[in-house]
Amino acid sequence: MGKKCIICDEPAIYKIKDSADYYCQECAQDNFADLSVLVTVEEEAQRLKKIVAERLQAEDDGTD
Repeated sequence: MGKKCIICDEPAIYKIKDSADYYCQECAQDNFADLSVLVTVEEEAQRLKKIVAERLQAEDDGTD
């Protein structure tokens, strides 16, 4: 299940870091002068996967 743009409900590819605000390409370009202030949904997903993997490894090692 993909994230949706908060403006037009299209599939989102950008988000504001540490927020639940997601944007499609067009809405991001219309609302932000510099897209580098946003992170891609894929970047955020990879960051979260890394955190989960690290926590699972810590549990396996018994070092909560």
